[in-house]
Amino acid sequence: MNWLRLPDFDASDPELVHDAAGNLVEVLVPVRPIKEMYPFCCLAPKRVKNGTKKVRYRDRRIEPAPTWLVVQRQRVTCKTCDATLYQEVPHVDDDHYITERLRDDLRLSAVNRPFRDAVRMHAVEETLVKRVFRKFADEQLLKYRFKAPRVLGIDENGLLGDMRGVIVDVEAAKLLDIYPGRTQSDIRRGFDRMEDWENVEVWCQDMAGPYKGLAQDLFPKAAIVVDKFHVLTKANLRFMKIRLGVTPKLPLEMRKKMPGMVRVFDMHWEKMTKRQQDRVAEVLSHSKRLSDAWAIKESFYYWYDAADRADAESAYTQWVQFVKSKDQHEDWKPLMLMVQRWRKQIFNYFDHRFTSGVVERMNRSIADINRAGNGMDFQTLRAKAILRYGNLIPEERFKLFFMDAFTMDDDDDDTVLVGSGFDPSTLIADLEAGVF
Repeated sequence: MNWLRLPDFDASDPELVHDAAGNLVEVLVPVRPIKEMYPFCCLAPKRVKNGTKKVRYRDRRIEPAPTWLVVQRQRVTCKTCDATLYQEVPHVDDDHYITERLRDDLRLSAVNRPFRDAVRMHAVEETLVKRVFRKFADEQLLKYRFKAPRVLGIDENGLLGDMRGVIVDVEAAKLLDIYPGRTQSDIRRGFDRMEDWENVEVWCQDMAGPYKGLAQDLFPKAAIVVDKFHVLTKANLRFMKIRLGVTPKLPLEMRKKMPGMVRVFDMHWEKMTKRQQDRVAEVLSHSKRLSDAWAIKESFYYWYDAADRADAESAYTQWVQFVKSKDQHEDWKPLMLMVQRWRKQIFNYFDHRFTSGVVERMNRSIADINRAGNGMDFQTLRAKAILRYGNLIPEERFKLFFMDAFTMDDDDDDTVLVGSGFDPSTLIADLEAGVF
């Protein structure tokens, strides 16, 4: 082993190169491969030496300046097949013209820290860090798989300039993956990376028709549960339309108060403060139509409190009769048709009491990521998040990556990296702290 700690090389003393002002600008280390090995050219090669070619490979820096291995590569010509061959150089990455150990350092630095930190740490250009990371990420994510959760949540959200499909483990409250798009084909391609599909027992979603078809196609045994929040939101929407129609007919004093009460009207009575309840009651006292609509909206909430599916369906039937008794059937008919269309999936909630609340929290987290990750492209953010937080790389590798014992060997092409998702709050905290 030579002083460079690179086997299979003879290394000479380093040459320190300074600029006109005397500043160290680079370190050159002349090296020579000990073994003369050449690529295969033919079955009966007759190689004749034909000069040398000087090639520079960047290495871990040994001074506060870029360090280069200067290799004299022997060139040969095969008299049998006329091929020109160059001596193989061990322990280097010919794609990036760097040593394998520097490549491994850059990989881990780029995953664990911002690219700018990797640039300063290793005295390299940012373009090199990005190229090394991109190639490494592409290779690793081709092998990436995640185990199917028992309760799978799906939604869509805007992230870094486009709508993305979001996949969540509802029970563990972990983000499993974010897909480049939200179409059925995008989601199907993403699910190709999921293992143990039979584990999925419950599928939580909003009322997006394509997702329902996807679930029935890919997970025929899973119960589809429409999110309670989205159903209740539709009731708020019907009330809002009635409120907008009634408002111009209210006394001027009440009309002036309405703009400040928009969010209050979207709340459930039991979630309001006493002051908010008094304000709502005051407005409702001026319009029987609005008061009846409010009672209809509030009673719609209550059938979700049923103990089981049978009680819930009975309570919903009573709600329909209540609407008819208030002579507002046409106003609430769109909501009834929606429940009729999604009846099985809505009432599945009473057999599998899961909601997409976790997914909605993930969406709020994604909004934070969108803000904090401004300027980062989607592929880089997704790759760094999965590699850094998805438990695909042991934590000790990030702590000791500069030691040869912990460099990353190229994994076998058949190796599968199985993750289990991650809590996006960690990603958000690192983004906001500037260490992602």
